[in-house]
Amino acid sequence: MMTNIKCCILKDIKEVLRTGKVALFLILAFGIGVMIMGFTVIFTDIPDYLTAELPGFDIQSLEELMGTLYPKMVRENLGVFSYYIGFFYSLITILVCNNIIPRERKKGKWILPIEQGYNGRDFLIGKCVVYGCLAGISVFLSYMVYYFIANTFMEQNLPFGNAFFLALLHGLNVFFILDFTILMSAWFNSGVVAAISMIGTVLFVPDIMNYLSIGKYLPTYLLTFVYESGNNYGSIVVPLILNIICFIATYIFASTKVENGLHRI
Repeated sequence: MMTNIKCCILKDIKEVLRTGKVALFLILAFGIGVMIMGFTVIFTDIPDYLTAELPGFDIQSLEELMGTLYPKMVRENLGVFSYYIGFFYSLITILVCNNIIPRERKKGKWILPIEQGYNGRDFLIGKCVVYGCLAGISVFLSYMVYYFIANTFMEQNLPFGNAFFLALLHGLNVFFILDFTILMSAWFNSGVVAAISMIGTVLFVPDIMNYLSIGKYLPTYLLTFVYESGNNYGSIVVPLILNIICFIATYIFASTKVENGLHRI
C-alpha cells in the first residue's frame, strides 16, 4: 500500500510540474505580497504628498483611513497580507483544483492503475499530500519573505518567533482549505459543489463568526487568528483539533465514496 501511495505522490509531483501549477501557486502567493506591499508604500505616502501640494488641507481623516487599510506596522500589515491570501489565494486555488478528481475519473485515468492493484485511497492521499503541501509551502515562504522585507521599512512590532508560527499556521490553513476542496469533490462527485462549499466557508464564515462568542472554537478561527496576527497560541488548540477531526471525517467519507464508485466500474 505504501508503495502505491508513494507512486501516486511522485505521479502528482510530476503533474504539478508539467501543468505549471507549482509556478502558479508561487507566483500567486508572492504576487499578492508584492501588491499589498506596493499599496502600503504608495497609499501611505499620499497624505504627505497632498499636504505638500495643498497647504492648509485637513488631511487627518485620510491619514487615518490609509493607516487602517495599509498600516506601516509589521504586525498589522501582515494581518492585511494574510487576509488577502485567505481571500484571493484560496479563491483562485480552489477554482483551479476543485475539479481534479472528478475530471480524472470521467476521463478514465484511474482504470489502468486500478487494474494494477491501486485503489481510490491511494489517489486521494497522493492529491492531498502534493496539492495541499504545495499550497501551504507557497504561503509559508511568501509570508516569511514578506515579513523580512516589511521589517526593513515598517515599525517592527512582530517578533520573529511569532511571525514564524503565523506563517506555519497560515500554510496549514491553506493546506486544509485545498485538501477539503479535493476531498469534497470526490465526496459529492462534483467539483462545483466542493468549490461553492469551500469558497462560502473561507470567504464569509470567519467574518460572521468573529461577531459570535462561539466563533473562537470553530475551525475557521485559525484564519481569524492569522488575520489578527494573534499571539495567544492556546486559543487555537480547540479549533485545530476540530479541523483535524473534520479533515479525517471528510477523508473517510470521500474514500468510502470513491471505493464504492470503483466497485461499480
